[in-house]
Amino acid sequence: MKKFLTLFFLSISVALYGQVHQPDRYEIELEMFEDSYNVLIGDETGVLLYKPLGTFQSGKELWQFIKLDTALNEEWVKQYYFNRNHVFKGYDYHANNFSLLFQITDQGSHDLLLIQMNEHSGDTLRHVIKSLVTIQLEIFEMTTEAAIIGGYYNQDPVLTYYDLSERKLKVLPGIFGHKTQLIQVKIEDELIRVLLSGRTYDNRNTMVIKTYDADGNYLENYVFDPAEGLGLIFGRVADVGNEGSIICGTYGARRSEYSRGLFIAQHNTNEEQVMKYFNFADLDNFFTYLKAKRQTRISNRITRKKIKGKKVKFNYRLLVHEILETEDEYVMLGEAFYPKYNSSATYGGYGGPDNNSYMPMSFAGYKYTHAVVIGFDKNGKKLWDNSFQIEDVLSYSLEQYVHADVSDDKVVLFYLYNNEIRTKIINGSEVVEGKSFNSVKLMFEDDVASKKNVTNIGGLDKWFDHNFLAYGVQKIKNLKDSGVKLNRRVFYINKIIYQDSEPKSTDLSE
Repeated sequence: MKKFLTLFFLSISVALYGQVHQPDRYEIELEMFEDSYNVLIGDETGVLLYKPLGTFQSGKELWQFIKLDTALNEEWVKQYYFNRNHVFKGYDYHANNFSLLFQITDQGSHDLLLIQMNEHSGDTLRHVIKSLVTIQLEIFEMTTEAAIIGGYYNQDPVLTYYDLSERKLKVLPGIFGHKTQLIQVKIEDELIRVLLSGRTYDNRNTMVIKTYDADGNYLENYVFDPAEGLGLIFGRVADVGNEGSIICGTYGARRSEYSRGLFIAQHNTNEEQVMKYFNFADLDNFFTYLKAKRQTRISNRITRKKIKGKKVKFNYRLLVHEILETEDEYVMLGEAFYPKYNSSATYGGYGGPDNNSYMPMSFAGYKYTHAVVIGFDKNGKKLWDNSFQIEDVLSYSLEQYVHADVSDDKVVLFYLYNNEIRTKIINGSEVVEGKSFNSVKLMFEDDVASKKNVTNIGGLDKWFDHNFLAYGVQKIKNLKDSGVKLNRRVFYINKIIYQDSEPKSTDLSE
């Protein structure tokens, strides 16, 4: 009987254990200094690779496009020439079309070029978008009816609506203000919601939502009113249909760029507002990315301040990247970071540092510290929080590194760094499985990927359903497999699925 129970509990342990599966891989060999491919992710129909080839003819440059299906098999390969004065600015996928946006930089031109590429055939449709001014482009989103293109002109935000059928451009009304910034454009349920940062009447940082219909007609403007002495810094919109909006984001002092915590704000069509704040010090797992001794010191500091009745203030830089919706809750995912600088000393005539010399600080990139994950119910009540330490990542641009796969009973957190897929599995505030490291699966059995001179070249992105894509450049050595080059440099894409392992069946009658 004892032996039977042992086997039973072992099978339960195996059943609960999950792992990263990499069922499909695509790779294409690159020359030593050849540029990598860019990746444009579609839905369950596939993914598009593209890049300029550096081949020129009559003032035009040749670009290559490769369409892959969901098993990462090539469906088609196309090559098109684009004018060298057309500078690539952005991309989007919508309604069976991959769309590419270029800025035309011919002398005196303010125009844009929109390319719609059919995902099934690779055939293209071109739109020259006539514009009166040159916009510093920041936002590009496609709908069935239009292209939403936004940015800044003379430091003021501008959002335009290009009607695909009429081939006409118009400026969306209500987007203005010198201290206003475009944060997000979210398109869902035939509505266009624009999230901006702005200022209240008494000069506090806040968030503003402007809503338009599918034809770009102005429907609603809503300004969130933060609590006295506080300002809203950054946020993301979750859609709740035609009944209003939910925003999750960061808050701080009135006009500070440093956040002290997170907020969730709701407004409905009756103009009612509900806003809740969560100081970093009140979260259960915000500081668990730190080493144990430092966690203890911070915990003691929080306790002492609370006993004395003082406010606990921690200043962080944190970006909220997305809000994922399940049947019962919203899951917010954000990442904390700080700018890192290096100093460079001027040396004297004898090889030593000159004490009187100026030591300039050079920007070294944004150092990521950890991801923050918080679950809210549909009324904005915090249900749980957790975190995921981010090691080694230093980036010159603020991009999303950690992604989440949300299921009924757990959240799987991923990020890619130097040929490793790093994961952590949580169930609310509990850790189901601590950080694990899975090497990017290679093409051949005896392939060995070099980690030298590779610094996070690539990325990891959500694809469709519970599928993700890891991609990048690898230098690979193979000493054994026949018919395989000894050394090769490749661009690769790996399909990633996190699955619970199924227990092996045991015939107990034997």
